[in-house]
Amino acid sequence: MSNRSFGWLLVLSVIGLFFFAEEIFSVFGMALGSVIELTVTLLISLFFVGLVFFVVVTVFGSVLLGAGAAFIALILSGIGFFWPLILCVLVLYFIFRKPKVSRTG
Repeated sequence: MSNRSFGWLLVLSVIGLFFFAEEIFSVFGMALGSVIELTVTLLISLFFVGLVFFVVVTVFGSVLLGAGAAFIALILSGIGFFWPLILCVLVLYFIFRKPKVSRTG
């Protein structure tokens, strides 16, 4: 690539960055915010699962019972975390499923 075409590419890039800076920064901000939100939610969820395990093992003295309670807490926190996705999948399932045809004699 010649020096002249690199200069034009640089000028067009700066102009594009000038006009679309707000959109570019908003996309980066949204991505960073989503990563932080998911990380914090996951850490809080795992903290409560560990807390449930600790309390059940301390009170009842059974590691197996504590693991079961922690597994139930993990499932419930997963449902609480992913309920919008589960709802969308269920709605799409009910929209696009093939209805069963009942044959009456």
